[in-house]
Amino acid sequence: MKKSLTLLLAALLFAASVAGCAPELYERALISAVGVDKTEDGCRVTVRAAQANAGGTEISLSGEGKTVPEALNEITRVTGQQPLYSHNTLVVFGMDCAQDGLKEYLDFFLRHYDSRPTVKVFLSETTAEDILRVESAEEPRAAQIAELAKSADYSGLSADVNLIGLINGTYGEGASAVVPILRRDERIEPAGTALLHDLSLRHTLSAAELHGLLLLQGALRAGQFVVADPECGDVTLAVRESDCEIRFTGTAEAPRFEISLQIVGEISAVSGSRYHIGSTVFPRLEKALAAQACEAVEAYLSAAVYGAGCDAAGFGGAVFRDAPEVWRAVSADWASVLPDSVFDMNVQAAIERVEEEDTPYL
Repeated sequence: MKKSLTLLLAALLFAASVAGCAPELYERALISAVGVDKTEDGCRVTVRAAQANAGGTEISLSGEGKTVPEALNEITRVTGQQPLYSHNTLVVFGMDCAQDGLKEYLDFFLRHYDSRPTVKVFLSETTAEDILRVESAEEPRAAQIAELAKSADYSGLSADVNLIGLINGTYGEGASAVVPILRRDERIEPAGTALLHDLSLRHTLSAAELHGLLLLQGALRAGQFVVADPECGDVTLAVRESDCEIRFTGTAEAPRFEISLQIVGEISAVSGSRYHIGSTVFPRLEKALAAQACEAVEAYLSAAVYGAGCDAAGFGGAVFRDAPEVWRAVSADWASVLPDSVFDMNVQAAIERVEEEDTPYL
């Protein structure tokens, strides 16, 4: 009994000593965003830090070093506060980092025990510091900037990418990755989507090219196409959902893919003087929507596959799934094999009949 009490007391004393070594919350810098820019001698890191003893107000701090950890350590030396990264919501890389390659800068975020794999990833059109600097109390909080990634679900004009998604996209079967770009003008806003291969910038996707990529991924759930109809004038069609199946039908010497694409939309607006959408109009609109979807996919293929040799749509995954023996033969040189591919497309479009046909649209 005496021995048990002694062991219990020792355990309690040990727990108390460990707890006493842990810094108090007011001694921590709660990191909400991290930005990395390339310098001549290494990198410059800018953080948004929320101070617990200042009501959670965010400030921006910067430090330089040969590596990301060294630059962060410089910030810690100046502030005297231990950083806590479990509250981090986004990582922003300057465009110079993307052009040089993100590999060496990403390593810290993948290794650090406090780093979250779901943190949102962005590029800056200029520098990361430009996005994360705090100039006034009206600056958007880091969490609000991270929410810009969700514009992909609302507009189809941007990508929603987190840290683990970036890594999976980069190290899949011959895959490339996309990262949304931010700019600071009068406000911080989306500025396009970067296409990366081996974590280096290859191309900046236009809106049409991004729509094509999202269609190939079966991920376009928003966005609009404007089609011209001889009776109704310009008709705006809002995308509601899409699905895509990619099958490999070729050989190692003659790669070929069959793309089966389905897209569903609804009429968002009619600019002409016609107020009735009759039963004869819907087939024409569906045909026009299918044609525009096909053009978007072709725009992506032209720029990303034929132009940049990148595979963000999963063509390598289709080869790996449908013809593993072919993938073993071409995987090492996939970036040069893919542009020689032929793509056969079958696009089916449907427009939801929100109201009965031949009734007033408005």
